[in-house]
Amino acid sequence: IAGWNGPGPYTVTNNYLEAASENFLLGGADPAIVDLIPSDLSFTRNYVTKPLAWRSNSSINVKNLFELKNAQRVTIDGNVFENNWLAAQSGYALVFTGRSQDGYAPWSVVQNLTFTNNIVRHVASAINILGKDYRFPSGTSGHFVFRNNLFEDVSGANWGGDGRFMLINGGVDITVDHNTILQSGSSVLYADTNPVQQFTMTNNIAPDNAWAIMGGG
Repeated sequence: IAGWNGPGPYTVTNNYLEAASENFLLGGADPAIVDLIPSDLSFTRNYVTKPLAWRSNSSINVKNLFELKNAQRVTIDGNVFENNWLAAQSGYALVFTGRSQDGYAPWSVVQNLTFTNNIVRHVASAINILGKDYRFPSGTSGHFVFRNNLFEDVSGANWGGDGRFMLINGGVDITVDHNTILQSGSSVLYADTNPVQQFTMTNNIAPDNAWAIMGGG
């Protein structure tokens, strides 16, 4: 499922979704309607996966399980996301990066998102957040809540990549609360390049394999 030029609302409930590059994507092309942000997405009780048989086929273009590049008022609840490995990209299962894809939609943003009661498993890394597009002007993404989720087998050893729970580069008002995170990477949370405003991380269980929380750049 992919879209970029419709206002919403969107309801995606109780489906089996299998795809190589992107199982679900909003954005990825600039909307032809000025100021349009796909809005009011309810994504619930879906099974989102990639068959492991694809891993041995290098011609299959594997990227992410769920990606937003232009979206607002998003509820992601009660889903299973599984099987995402290092291939065409670095293996992040969930990508929330507001982008003006071709430079013609500077209003593009990902904002007002709740990610609750989900299972994310068997992935190279879990979450990638980008506050502002670094190629073209965009809005500032944020107002995200990640709560009551299970992340298991987030592993570079098993799936390639960094084995990291979260990579975050900018953004505003991010809450990570009451999650269980079983990951093998040296950093649970890696913050890079741009400052994050109003970040809250509370009541989580995660291993400290080396640095736990780390900033770079």
